Amino acid sequence: MIQKTYPLPLTFEQILNLVLQLPPQEQEEIIQQIKINSPKKQEEDLLTVFDRIGRNAQAKGLTEEILEELLADES
Repeated sequence: MIQKTYPLPLTFEQILNLVLQLPPQEQEEIIQQIKINSPKKQEEDLLTVFDRIGRNAQAKGLTEEILEELLADES
């Protein structure tokens, strides 16, 4: 078996190409796992998406001060 390494993170195209190289049975197993692990609620309203993005940003250290600096008009 020849192994090829890819720089991380993998792109969607790289992942798809890797999956397409698998036997059909393994491809089907991956598809079923994706379906099982996909969020049940397929559609989110815009405010819900923004709230989720905001919570994730805060969890990663974004503060109101940093946000203001990022959004400041420097012209």
